[in-house]
Amino acid sequence: MSFAESAARVDEACLRVFGREVLYLPEAGGQAAVRAVFQPAREAEDASPGVYAVLFVRLADLPASPVRGDEVEIEGVRYKVFDIEADAEGAAVLRLRKAS
Repeated sequence: MSFAESAARVDEACLRVFGREVLYLPEAGGQAAVRAVFQPAREAEDASPGVYAVLFVRLADLPASPVRGDEVEIEGVRYKVFDIEADAEGAAVLRLRKAS
């Protein structure tokens, strides 16, 4: 088994155990319910609003490649994607701020 296959299996296991259903809303339109791991307050920032959240997803589960400005709805709260950190094995960490 290759490293990429092993990493994909670990990602799938993490999403199965720790994930929850979220609604992904691409800026280009459409929407998709995807399983993701959400951390509501990950790190403090120097600039306002002060704290951002992160969402761990598998890129293959999204309706399109994520871009800045996409939105995610989690338990009725909307967040905007402001940064994307994708890896070579098909997963990504999306940094989010509450949508105003």
